[in-house]
Amino acid sequence: MRIWWTTVYYEIIKYSKMRSMLLLLTGLPLVLIFLLGNAFNQELKPAKVAVYISDQGELRSGIESFWKDPSIQTYMETLSAASETEVKDLVREGTADYGVVVPADYSSRILMGQSAEWKAYPGRYEERNIAARAVIDSYMSNTNLKLAAMETLGAAYSSSPAASSSDETARPGEAVFRVGNVSGGKEDVFKSVSAVQYYAAAYLIMFLLYGGMSATLSLMNQRSRGTLQRIYAVPGAFRKAVAGILTGALALAGLQAIVIIGFSAVVYDVDWGGRVGWIALTCLLTAIAGTGLAVTLGSLVGSTKSLQTLFGIVVFVMTFLSGGMVPNIEQMVGGAGKYTLNYWANEVLRTIMYENDPSKIWSGIGILAAIAFCLALIGAVRLPKVVKKHA
Repeated sequence: MRIWWTTVYYEIIKYSKMRSMLLLLTGLPLVLIFLLGNAFNQELKPAKVAVYISDQGELRSGIESFWKDPSIQTYMETLSAASETEVKDLVREGTADYGVVVPADYSSRILMGQSAEWKAYPGRYEERNIAARAVIDSYMSNTNLKLAAMETLGAAYSSSPAASSSDETARPGEAVFRVGNVSGGKEDVFKSVSAVQYYAAAYLIMFLLYGGMSATLSLMNQRSRGTLQRIYAVPGAFRKAVAGILTGALALAGLQAIVIIGFSAVVYDVDWGGRVGWIALTCLLTAIAGTGLAVTLGSLVGSTKSLQTLFGIVVFVMTFLSGGMVPNIEQMVGGAGKYTLNYWANEVLRTIMYENDPSKIWSGIGILAAIAFCLALIGAVRLPKVVKKHA
């Protein structure tokens, strides 16, 4: 037992001195989570629209009611401006995402049957411009429809129920308009989690697998230097030393998980679901599976560089097929992701994040545990090929 503890201790000391490797295994996933999580964030925030109404005519009350209608608050936040110049300044400074000016002759021109329009000042973000234009166009369409009906039907339309129901403002509890989603929504693409949550889970699993490779690299390096052969000469020490090296890799994986989960939760505000035990078990099973996979591949190649190349390709392919790089890719690859370790580990973490259903979590952990057991068993069988030169 003392030999095992001593080996684990010195493995941890060795890893602590490899600053570049630690930075790669803990810093790189955090950078990827930040970049991809923000690049693909589909949350539609209300556009800030600066509005100046210079019209004092009969339609002013309807216009004001439109901008105060609760149904548009999901899509835009209204900022009142004192002049057209202030609207331009707010948009130029970035305080407002979009600007609208209702001209002074708007009501008079509309009531005289002449064409009239609002002045629009688009901002720098096209998605906010689209949202603002969609809301404004809905109002204009409703107004044009009413005026066309009045022009066609005249007084008969003014006294009809249709005229009263097509006023600029809706009846209480009834939305004036609806705006369709520009994208499919995060429920379709990211499966009810945010983009940051999605990539946090994906890259945590990916880099835990890379961390599992460190044990095999250590074993192969020590074999090439003759260290393992000298330990083999000590009675009862060889297996404990090898077990200590493998345990050191699991300790490194634990450090990775703590740093990635802790940093992303505090800085990126990632909601991991609060089930620490389940998350820890998922990370442990992933690290065990990664170590078993690395040992298996290490037994098939003759050098550490070959192992790094082959293992990197395998992990990259599994991450891609599981949707870790391109979300919602299952249909494109024909469901091949379900045959990867990453898929089941990611499913467990995402279920913890948004569903928190114990039955689904335990089902996913059961499959993940079976995969980890099989890879660990194969790795144990192939381990002599890694630690012994003539095995």
